[in-house]
Amino acid sequence: MSKVIFTPWKEKSELQSVRNQFYPPPTYDGPDMRSRACATVAAWKLRGNLPHPVEATALLTDAILHDDARKNSIFSIRATYSAAFCRFVTSLVDSKLHGQRKTMFQRAIDLGLPASFVELRHEATHRELPSLTVLRNAAQRSLEWLWDYYWAKSDVTVGFAPDSVDDDVEPVKAAVRACMAEVTGETGASEPPRKKRKVQVLSGVATQLVSVCKSSGKGAVAISEILVEDEVLVSGGRKLGTSLDDEFARWDHFLQVIVEGYPAFLTALVEAMVDVLAFAGSATKEDAYCEGAYMWLDHILCSSQWESKRRLLSFAYVLSACEQNSNHWTDMLKVRIRDMDNNLPGSHVGQGELSGKDRNTPQCLHTGTSHDLDSLESMGWEVVDTWDCRPLGIV
Repeated sequence: MSKVIFTPWKEKSELQSVRNQFYPPPTYDGPDMRSRACATVAAWKLRGNLPHPVEATALLTDAILHDDARKNSIFSIRATYSAAFCRFVTSLVDSKLHGQRKTMFQRAIDLGLPASFVELRHEATHRELPSLTVLRNAAQRSLEWLWDYYWAKSDVTVGFAPDSVDDDVEPVKAAVRACMAEVTGETGASEPPRKKRKVQVLSGVATQLVSVCKSSGKGAVAISEILVEDEVLVSGGRKLGTSLDDEFARWDHFLQVIVEGYPAFLTALVEAMVDVLAFAGSATKEDAYCEGAYMWLDHILCSSQWESKRRLLSFAYVLSACEQNSNHWTDMLKVRIRDMDNNLPGSHVGQGELSGKDRNTPQCLHTGTSHDLDSLESMGWEVVDTWDCRPLGIV
């Protein structure tokens, strides 16, 4: 006997119509129909049996439409993004809702959901709300993941199996390897004779990879895994202590072009490198490949070349993976991230506490204005009272 599935829509064409409103075709040049799609889903919600991916798409899209600083406060925008994202993740990975009892990370792996989503959900729920940049990036990545996980299949299915897994990432990897062959020398072509030609080839391939990311929700993950697992960024034959300056010079622009075209790629790349350090069985102090992965992470997280791109990152997954899988490299990475946080402007007044007379001296006078104070004192001026120039709200 065939299984009866109750849906809140009458015909499958209604679901496909809403899908086209959420994800308009590239050739569509009509009005923005996303708010209408959200209203339709709200009506379906009242009827019951609404698949979670449909509801999550509406919540995330509505949060994006709410992102207008002229009408709403920044705090309310962050709160709306956080609520939509947390509901999307929790309903998928919470073992109390359905399926076999597993940890959230285990369920995320089973579903193909990025582990960073679980960490960001934890951060938004139990800590400070993530920054607006991180939340915007997460909402966009979530909608892309929902497209591959549910909407791309809506032509043939109308139900939703929460434990289903789509592992068909190999065609995407094959396409990525075909693109990368142009720059890794696997096509048999001779090395481009001029440096300008090399830059053009790298930029062209990077643009192709951006298209792969945009056409498939698994594109960024596939590219990252190939760059790491196929020993593109770190040679498998490198020796311990060898510098990676040449590799940084060669691949920095290439990677940054991809990040500019598809910002979520940077998160996927960092996660892939962290996984090498945290989950590789051979992650010992003498492992030259792990050293190379750590050096790349240190370069991305701390170098001036990546300063403008680091705002796209959330360190929640990185720190969680390091905490749960302690070894020589993850311990070093934790210390590096904490040192970087401590050196951020405004994070500390100084390395040590002020003592004695310095405690009564205006803090602003410790930041490079002592010479001006000396000049004023020589003309008869002096500080009559103690004062503090810290910003409002700083204790």
